[in-house]
Amino acid sequence: MATEFHNLQELRHSASLVTKVFIQRDYSEGTVCRFQNKFPSDLDNRIERTLLEETVKTLNTYYVEAEKIGGQSYMEGCLACATAYIIFLCMETRYEKVLRKISCYIQEQNEKIYAPRGLLLTDPIERGMRVLEISVFEDRGSGSSSPSSSMSSAGSSAR
Repeated sequence: MATEFHNLQELRHSASLVTKVFIQRDYSEGTVCRFQNKFPSDLDNRIERTLLEETVKTLNTYYVEAEKIGGQSYMEGCLACATAYIIFLCMETRYEKVLRKISCYIQEQNEKIYAPRGLLLTDPIERGMRVLEISVFEDRGSGSSSPSSSMSSAGSSAR
């Protein structure tokens, strides 16, 4: 396994970015927000396939929940029209609440799963909901002393 980090602060301060891996949106079922379950080969030695697939599956479930139309969405729309949308200055929509829940989930996953493996998951809202970005870090102290890190550095520079 690659270099291990203990928490997000250590990762951000004592590591250098090696590469970024992107998981694209899946438009096979229309424009509903969901990401592909395809495992990127760049992450083979960094994280177990099941952990990443579970994260993507959970995110996809949250986005389906956010876009679900129900009674609450209908009432929010009616209140918005009745108040000339001023109501949204006072209250958070159901969609915004789910997006906040997604941000908390991503933060939790980064702390528990991704940061200890030298990875950082970026909230898709920061990338316009186009991609799920995973940054791959390497400990600055290790440089390219191990064969695996020199191979990943060579692979990154070839791109």
